[in-house]
Amino acid sequence: MSQTMYLLVYKPEGTDPDIDFEFLKQQGIDIVYASNMKSMIDMMRKREATAVMAFYESEEKNAIDFLRYIMRQHPNTQRIYITERLEKNLIENAVNKAHINYLLISPPDGDYLSGLIGKAFRRYQFLTQPMKRYDDLAGITVDLLEHVDKYKNEANTDPLTKLFNRRSFDKILDKAMVLYKENNLHFSLVLIDLDDFKKLNDTYGHQAGDEVLRVFGSILQNNMRQEDSAFRYGGEEFAIIASGDKAENIRLFIDRIRIQVKNKVITFEDQQISFTFSAGLACTKKSFSRDDLINAADKALYHAKKHGKDQIVVYQEIVSNSH
Repeated sequence: MSQTMYLLVYKPEGTDPDIDFEFLKQQGIDIVYASNMKSMIDMMRKREATAVMAFYESEEKNAIDFLRYIMRQHPNTQRIYITERLEKNLIENAVNKAHINYLLISPPDGDYLSGLIGKAFRRYQFLTQPMKRYDDLAGITVDLLEHVDKYKNEANTDPLTKLFNRRSFDKILDKAMVLYKENNLHFSLVLIDLDDFKKLNDTYGHQAGDEVLRVFGSILQNNMRQEDSAFRYGGEEFAIIASGDKAENIRLFIDRIRIQVKNKVITFEDQQISFTFSAGLACTKKSFSRDDLINAADKALYHAKKHGKDQIVVYQEIVSNSH
């Protein structure tokens, strides 16, 4: 592990979580403890934690407030919540208020906890060093990234959202199609359009519209799985190239983002702004060319927009229902 990366454990005075962290220290993971919000804030100001861990307390609000603060002020830091209880309200608070990345039942298995923290550290690196994703994926699909050095420049990144731009999309999609045809490496394409974006611009102003685009880009980036890539396709349109061909799995993945966006309220110049998106999803097929895949996702997106918005439509389901 890099010396600049560490785990911050929120352990209020009087609490004694039944976890021995010694095995993590032996793996070179630096562990720092905070007993209250003030000391935690001071630590984070000096050096941002790679991941934070909070335990359920009798005063459960303290742990949620701690994780909520991290989510707002340090969105890249991974948030881990450990509890012995699985009440609906507790889980809803942890997910909806603090947007936790990982939920564990106490006491967790040592090997599982070690693996999870390793995953959290890697995810932090993906978020803070977005181009490093290419290097890590190279071990999985080397051919897909054989020209990675050509992509590592600002010309391939959208300056507003920090996502990959349309130029990157064309290159990566072309390469993914080649790998699919030659090696049967399936993937899915998701096209996304923010609902009623022109009306939002007209109501709140173009600067507010830019803020919505920026926030949405951040949400996409924070939710991407290791093997996926997100792009600003153009204007208020976005795209995701997602590994796998199980439409229902990809739909659930995108729907979690949809719900997060729907519940998001952006404060801009004392204005409260909410927004939603529609998405069209198409999976690879042997008969599909590159343009066929894009057209299929676009048709699914059009169907989602036409039939109520704020939803994900799978192209293959439209085809099935039409017969």
